[in-house]
This record gives sequence, C-alpha cells and structure tokens, in this order.
Amino acid sequence: MRFLTLFLLMMLGAAAPAVAQTERMPDVETPGSWQRGTWRDPDLGHAIFEGYADLASLWLRGESGKVVRFDRTDGTRTVVAESVLDLMPDGTRLWVLTSGAGGEGEIRDLRSEQSEPVRFYAGETPMINLFATGQDRPGVLTGAVAYRPAERGWVRKELAATLAAGEVVFDGQTALYVGLNRGEFGGGLRRVDLDTGTISIVSAQGDGLCGGALNPACQPVIGLFPAPDRPGCVIVGTGLSHLGSSMGRIYRVCRDGISSEFNTPPPTLPDRWMLMPSPWPLYDLVPIRDGWVATSRGRFFRSRGGRVEERAFKPFHDWSGLRISHEQDGVLFVVGSCCWGGPDKPTLFRALPIPVLD
Repeated sequence: MRFLTLFLLMMLGAAAPAVAQTERMPDVETPGSWQRGTWRDPDLGHAIFEGYADLASLWLRGESGKVVRFDRTDGTRTVVAESVLDLMPDGTRLWVLTSGAGGEGEIRDLRSEQSEPVRFYAGETPMINLFATGQDRPGVLTGAVAYRPAERGWVRKELAATLAAGEVVFDGQTALYVGLNRGEFGGGLRRVDLDTGTISIVSAQGDGLCGGALNPACQPVIGLFPAPDRPGCVIVGTGLSHLGSSMGRIYRVCRDGISSEFNTPPPTLPDRWMLMPSPWPLYDLVPIRDGWVATSRGRFFRSRGGRVEERAFKPFHDWSGLRISHEQDGVLFVVGSCCWGGPDKPTLFRALPIPVLD
C-alpha cells in the first residue's frame, strides 16, 4: 500500500515543502514557478515551522534550526537562538529549547533579556518538546523520559514506550497529551500518565478503517492546546488533504471522553483540488486571546464565544523578506510553506497563523 501511495503521489506531481524566501513569494494559492530548492531564506532556511508575536516583535522558527526575531516597527531581523528543538509560549514568556553536545540543552525566555537560562541534561535520550507546567520553568519531554521541574532539579519519569516528537500539553494534574502528525499515515493523540509512565491512545471507536474520533490511523494532529474554559481538558485539531480528499475536525478531550467542537464544511463551489466533494482540510490550529484560528486552503476559520466563522485571508505584502498579512483578530499570517503541486495544477502556498501574545 505504501508503494502504491508513493506512485500515486508521483503521478500527481507532489512537491516537497517550500517557504518564505529572500525573493518575493507568490500570494497564497497564486500560480508560481516554484521548483525544489529555488527559494531559501538566509536565516530560516527552506521552511518556517512556527511563530509567535507581540506588539513589538515577531519570532519565527525555521528549518535551519534557528529562531529569528523581527522588529515589527522596522523589520530588522536578528537570530536569537540556534540548534532549536522547540519554541513554546507560556503566559507572558516564550520558551526556547536548544540542544548542545552530549545530551545537554538550555531553556531560555526569549521575551526577557534578564532571565537566566536553565541548563538541562537529557543524556542519551534526545530532547523533543517543552510543555507548560504552571511553574517558573517548563517541563521537557524526551523520547523516553518526562521531566517536570522540582524545587531542586527535576522529577524524572521513564515512559513505558518510546514516543515520537509531537505537540505536548500538560493537563495540570498527572498527565501529558501528545499529538502526533504522520501525514497520510495518521497520528492521533496519546495520553502519558506521569505517575506510572504508561502511554495510552485517546480515541473513540467508529465504523470502518477511518471511523471514530481521533482515529490514529487516519487523523494527524495539527494543533493542541489547553481548553481555556475547562481545566484538565484540551482542544485538539486534526486535518488531512490526500489524494483528492480532505477533512478538518476539532475536538475537546477530557478525562471523561471526547466531544466534537467543529467539523469543516465542504466548499460551496467545486474545488479543483478535490476529486470528490470533501470537507475543507485543516493545516494548523492555534489558540488566540478569545478563541482559536484554524487555517485551510485559501481561508481560515475563527472561533469566538463558541461561534465559528469562515474568513478569507487579508492581502499579503512584502516585509523583511517575508510575505505577511496585517494583524487581524489577534493573529498574523505568514506565507510559510508549500503543500504540493504539479505541472497541471499550480503550487499551493500555506499561510501559517502567528498568534499575537499579550
């Protein structure tokens, strides 16, 4: 089946990701002459993975392993971290995790020049992700161990199985949620018990191969964050666009079950990228001040007060080597990467949502 999938992708002209470059990038979904390796940002590399902003600054993490800070007043850019493994907002802080030799690492707050870096040693298990703990420093999840800050050092818990990198959220009690994204091969959600180290799949049964909520075989996680109105619960986004079909779903997950928050509607007009009528795909899901934003192809969905609206992107403009939108509803959009394209269909460029922090 894997070889059949690869063959079909080749026939469809699938392309590798590409991103904001030193030369002007096309607007989202504008036909372009993109070819692999043609565009490259001198600091961020061939891809932008994620970003955050406040009133003064924009921070972007790139494929190069660097975090670049942009001054929102004049566009001046400065490399503020290298060998970066993760970037995570936590209240008024923006933590960055960087790796060193021999399993050594460092955690810093990029929004405070006065903050002291936290040294961290993970040994032979490579560091993967940070997670907010509600304390004065974050926790660290490796492929085999979870570390939580203690008064002196760290509380270390070995995991019952090896975990891949993904988005990580602490439930504020005794568990971590880890969202995995394996593209066409699914991903799903895992719950890590910090008392025992056991790992369980969080999903609901359904009919067929891909039935049920958070099916790990078919639903890659594209966003994960704590539910602001219910402690201990998380909001999980899943999305996929593959071989002419697509979907986008957002769930609320609590200890007592999974409930649906939102399903994307199908297009009202025929969509050239769909072989059959399908719901809009979701690419990214991020929390903002009073809700969330989820991006799709040429549009985004905005949730506020339990109501979801579908909106078009505002025009993008050239700024400091990027294609970026003006801030709207507490979020910026940066043209950050390319989904796929081929000779008979133009390349698609994804717009990354950048939350503006308080």
